[in-house]
Amino acid sequence: MIVYNTQMQIHIAIYHPRRAGILSAAIDLQADQVILMHRQEDVVAGIKSVLSSRGIRCRSMVVDFDTERLRQHFAALLEEYQSANLYLNASSGYKKMILIAFEQFNAYGYPIFMVDKFTDELYWLKNRANQPTDDHHLSHEIKINEYLKTFNTHVLNEGDKTPEPAISRELTHWLIRHIGNHDKHIAQLNYIAMMATKDNRYALDHHQINNQGLMTVLGQFEAAGMLTLRGRKLKFTDADARFYCNGGWLENHVYSLAYGMRKNRPHIVDIAKGLQVVRHNGTVKNEIDVAAMSHNRLHVIECKTRKFSKSDDDNAAANTAIYRLDTLKNFAGGISSKAMLVSYQPLNSYSLSRAEDLGIYCCSHTQLRQLDNHLYRFFDSD
Repeated sequence: MIVYNTQMQIHIAIYHPRRAGILSAAIDLQADQVILMHRQEDVVAGIKSVLSSRGIRCRSMVVDFDTERLRQHFAALLEEYQSANLYLNASSGYKKMILIAFEQFNAYGYPIFMVDKFTDELYWLKNRANQPTDDHHLSHEIKINEYLKTFNTHVLNEGDKTPEPAISRELTHWLIRHIGNHDKHIAQLNYIAMMATKDNRYALDHHQINNQGLMTVLGQFEAAGMLTLRGRKLKFTDADARFYCNGGWLENHVYSLAYGMRKNRPHIVDIAKGLQVVRHNGTVKNEIDVAAMSHNRLHVIECKTRKFSKSDDDNAAANTAIYRLDTLKNFAGGISSKAMLVSYQPLNSYSLSRAEDLGIYCCSHTQLRQLDNHLYRFFDSD
């Protein structure tokens, strides 16, 4: 973190509902205040709240796209704060506003910088002669709930962050080792967990009880304490165990691996699983299986154990999962966020092509045996 002079440091920034770079720069450069310029329809309550919680004052100003009025706004700000240490943060905003702001700040010799939305590097476009001009990576300090809040997405439930017990880790490793042998049986277990009664019970039918592969899988989950099986009567230990059997084990596995990577990747500063979020003033709740902050960018990971085959229904289901993940990453983290789909079952070529078009990293089926390597690539890539 670079320390600047003791004169009050003020950042002028233009808010954009899908772009980041205002909060991270204000923290790294130790700003005293951020003056946030935004359109009437933009909701800035979230970013103002986060800045305030970090001890950074925030003043918001409504502006429009009229060229002359914009010039007047910037001229008035430059005059009002001429005795302060004033900077233009050109990372976010609308092109016309940014260009006019750049014009005004450059004409009067004020410093201008921007934060690259993909590399998280701060670039000096103009600075004073007696101040640092070296580009540098920003400090990695933003937490998941802060980042989400800047995009007016609020966390309702942070999920469980306790380490996974050894016995369930052993079960996960068994499942990964036997990928290809029990794909259908894992899909059947998902169905059983989904169709169980409110008291977590399910009665196996004749075909299920005689399915040796399914019984082997159920035996592994029973040994891990997730369920009990007495003849045809199956009972999940509790609601958490039922969730675990319905694919939660893969979510736990991904979380555990990503959590352990922090010692090798210090830029991963926060990680959570089972997040329940909602948009500002919204009522529709969304689930994020695993989320992480790396290089001050939100990384969203969706974990699926259901079967995606070549049938039209399963094609539609796979594509729905991919489109949902793309929508989720955009509204929760803006255009700089990243997304990954982790699937226990194979993904067909059509779904993989759709995911590639949307910039979604995929790791599926036998690739899960090297899931740690795929997670490193996901976090390390721009």
